[in-house]
Amino acid sequence: MHKNPDLKYEIVNDTMEALNWDFLFCSITNENEDRRIFSMKIIVTGITGFIGRNFAKAVADNGNQYVCLVRKTSYTDNLIKAKNIEYIITDFSVKNLSQTFADADAVIHMAGQIGSYGITEERFIEGNYNLTKNVMQACDIANVKQIVYISTPGVTGFGKRLSTEKDSYAPRGMYEQTKEMAEKAILTYGGGVKYTILRPDFVYGPEDTRRIKMYRNIRDRKFVLTTSGKSHLSPTYVADVVQGITKSVCNPNAYDEIFNISPETDVTVKEYLEAIAEYFGTKIIHINIGYRLSILLAGLIEKFCNCVLKKDGFVSKNKIDFLAIDHSTSCAKAKRMIGYEATYDFRKGFAETMEWCKEKQLI
Repeated sequence: MHKNPDLKYEIVNDTMEALNWDFLFCSITNENEDRRIFSMKIIVTGITGFIGRNFAKAVADNGNQYVCLVRKTSYTDNLIKAKNIEYIITDFSVKNLSQTFADADAVIHMAGQIGSYGITEERFIEGNYNLTKNVMQACDIANVKQIVYISTPGVTGFGKRLSTEKDSYAPRGMYEQTKEMAEKAILTYGGGVKYTILRPDFVYGPEDTRRIKMYRNIRDRKFVLTTSGKSHLSPTYVADVVQGITKSVCNPNAYDEIFNISPETDVTVKEYLEAIAEYFGTKIIHINIGYRLSILLAGLIEKFCNCVLKKDGFVSKNKIDFLAIDHSTSCAKAKRMIGYEATYDFRKGFAETMEWCKEKQLI
């Protein structure tokens, strides 16, 4: 596949706050100024994932070279083809990574182990913590300027509305615990590599199939909300997450910082569910039996499904907590420092998500 030349970009303005960092991802021609092409070599892990596939579509043919790392076992048939995007098979060892990272300006590290039924503690540690350590070490060896790590606001736990980056670590499950471990590995590594840690909140959008079953159940009036619905969350459209990533790469304002990536305003759980129901022309079933009873029943159902049916329960303690406890985040810091601007409210983002689902015959 054709590669673009690896041209180092030159920054000629000392007042970095005044710049719009979108220019780093395109070629700029201005008749009134010197003509320059800002081109970078960027390594990307996790390109086969939900956010990764959306990222690839957004940066295709934009003037930079993207080297996307995949495993030998990765499914790549649905990946976008573009002249500036190259896919390389790797074993993610430090040796191979450091060789691939040579002359790279930045590494966007999205790869990781997400949570689902049956995932062992060892797989979480390997996929989130050990892999991140390898990537960080390879960046150091190859003298990469910056690593952009995609984490989760779940590292600060539940129980807060409009949580900020200053909140203490309080991870709940193994996924969040190993994401915290990965963050700390980056924060304490030292060396000359600049880091940016992004925490996209409750991401949804095209290419995401994890919540299709819930959408169908709401459409078919099979979904029941059993708690108050007053807790707050921050559903974030994937295009806004991609924007947060692109505005962080090789942006000095993002160096050695952590940013929440979330919508302009949070919503209550009831508002979130009612917006989905409204799209389908129906109403949510709301029978508030209280948090304690909901947790008790969910625990019994979860145990039966796990132990007897050997599968994930259709309801669980974690799912009840997700809808019953505040866990929204504030994106104020990202707005102030890197110019992030959330462009999708939930209704707009959900409508576009449904268009994709219909195109793929999932709804």
